[in-house]
Amino acid sequence: MTTCRKGPDLNIAHHAASRSLWAVVLAAGEGRRLVALTRGVPKQFWSANGHSSLLAQTLVRVGPLVAPDHTVTVVDRTHRSYVVAQPEPRRLGHVVFQACDRGTAAGVLLGLCTVIETAPDALVLLTPSDHGVAQADEFLLGISSAADNVRSGRHDIVLFGAEPSTPETGYGWITLSDSRSSGTSDIQPVSGFVEKPSTVEAHRLLAAGSVWNTMVLVARASTLFDLYQRHLPELTDRVAGVFRLPAGCRETALVETYRDLPSSDFSNDILARAAGLDVYVWPAAIGWSDLGTPERLGRWQTDRARDFTPWIAGPRIVAPAR
Repeated sequence: MTTCRKGPDLNIAHHAASRSLWAVVLAAGEGRRLVALTRGVPKQFWSANGHSSLLAQTLVRVGPLVAPDHTVTVVDRTHRSYVVAQPEPRRLGHVVFQACDRGTAAGVLLGLCTVIETAPDALVLLTPSDHGVAQADEFLLGISSAADNVRSGRHDIVLFGAEPSTPETGYGWITLSDSRSSGTSDIQPVSGFVEKPSTVEAHRLLAAGSVWNTMVLVARASTLFDLYQRHLPELTDRVAGVFRLPAGCRETALVETYRDLPSSDFSNDILARAAGLDVYVWPAAIGWSDLGTPERLGRWQTDRARDFTPWIAGPRIVAPAR
């Protein structure tokens, strides 16, 4: 029987910086709005027309920049059977099972603490696992540029926006400052955030040159952890406290911790309250979409077929037997 003794505090201030890029891949969503289309399979694990799942595509997409042992995949614990069914489980890297849904801030922090435990000052790529990206090369170009800028100290946190093609009311938007950051023409200062605007507001944002918020970002692990300590100290103390326990005790401790954990949102409770953020804007040609509704998923599939741009090839992932 494992004795759950507390270890040293999660102190990230006195470790040497790592130059290697890590990835935290968020794959804990239920995809409830797509349940009729996916027949109950969470959309990140769902396979369409024999293609690989959105999660598999995400892992392939970040693969040229992030090694599997530097990948942390955050999954809901009720999805364990889908994880076991993955044809290439090594790509998932370190799998962290979230006890239940307590909002995106808790999910990101779980992945972040896993990185910090091994590489406290590593560069981290945060990305959802259920988005569509047609042009992987353009995606990697942006990530590489942002990582170079963060590594050099020119920027602290670089978010990624997608150039909008429509006044989408179901997305979050990033508004841009009038002045560009020094050092690069690709990265601009963030002015603010607008979450799921009205139709009138979405038209105004589009006309003003605002961009869709993809929730992809690059930053140092230490920088993000500092933001959590500043803006969500209780959440940070409770989740980080679990990582002071022996590994064998953590899943049970997370269940206890999550039981009365308040829900919090990464964009609203962390990013929107932070200062000095910057954004790299991907062109519309990247073909980015948050595939959160049947309409968006259908439109994205149609666009890819029309442009003769195939999904990333890979083994088909099917729902495990229940």
